[in-house]
Amino acid sequence: MAGRLAGLDIGGTNIRAEALGPGAAERLGARRSDRPDSMAGIVEAICQMVRGMEEALAEPVAALGVGCAGLVDRSGVVVTSPNIPAIADFPLHSMLTERLQRPVVVENDATAALRGEMEGGAAAGVADGLLVTFGTGIGAALLLDGKIRRGAHGLAGEAGHMIVAPDGPECLCGRRGCWEQLASGEALGRAAREAAGAGKAPALRDRAAGRIETLRGEHVGELATAGDPVARRLLREFSSWVALGLNNLILVLSPEVIVLGGGLSELGEVFLAPVRDALSEIFVEQDRRPSVEVRQARHGDRAGVIGAAHLARDTFGGPELHGASGRVR
Repeated sequence: MAGRLAGLDIGGTNIRAEALGPGAAERLGARRSDRPDSMAGIVEAICQMVRGMEEALAEPVAALGVGCAGLVDRSGVVVTSPNIPAIADFPLHSMLTERLQRPVVVENDATAALRGEMEGGAAAGVADGLLVTFGTGIGAALLLDGKIRRGAHGLAGEAGHMIVAPDGPECLCGRRGCWEQLASGEALGRAAREAAGAGKAPALRDRAAGRIETLRGEHVGELATAGDPVARRLLREFSSWVALGLNNLILVLSPEVIVLGGGLSELGEVFLAPVRDALSEIFVEQDRRPSVEVRQARHGDRAGVIGAAHLARDTFGGPELHGASGRVR
């Protein structure tokens, strides 16, 4: 079976797809679709995107890697996805394999993003590292001893649901004080809306043209970049929660590098610098431990699709595929 390898990334709002080219920076047959609200709709959208890529490339997609937000077990079932309410015990691997009649590998989206950053990105050449994505929620993936680690059932890396404040905000998972409720892009947006609503952030209120409900985390970053003191204060306070979670992960896993990805990482040093500062203050035993480098993800929002395609290559081999079974590792 000859043809291209392709990667897809199923997120909270859309689905992205690309075929794998000779270099990580090359875009081939790129597609984007709004994410449907049902499991059947998601499968149909993916099938249409694969057909669209094949038409654009004038060659078949031989195998497919898919990264999906949520708990993804080793059989390719998306057990749950708090930010995609339609998903519950979603047999994504078996449904896609049956519909597409070609090999498919399904992984958590953060795992796919880490694999992408290993390919000419911020995790290239790293033996022990973490990738943590800050978007609507928080995702994480583990690189230990040069290999991606998924845990006993494939569910490792759910750092966003570490409880860091037992009396904190209620999470979509049903508990209170999960890290992502205090350190995600949504959490920063909520802090911005609260400050603007209380009349404490006039620049943010102006940025929203009075529609406070539209404020998001990136708006805080934009105003912080422009020097707004309230936005900078909000970002510093937010960064202390980011650092608290990172500190916990460092103590357990002892990485040499932490790669920060997701939408907030696109702010660059406006986001990374206060996180590094806060981490240097909270990191215990830092005088007796090697330093941990905090890097920005290099591939941006393409890391997931690049990584998913490479996971297909890792699982099934190169573009020339003979008798690949479609089995998830």
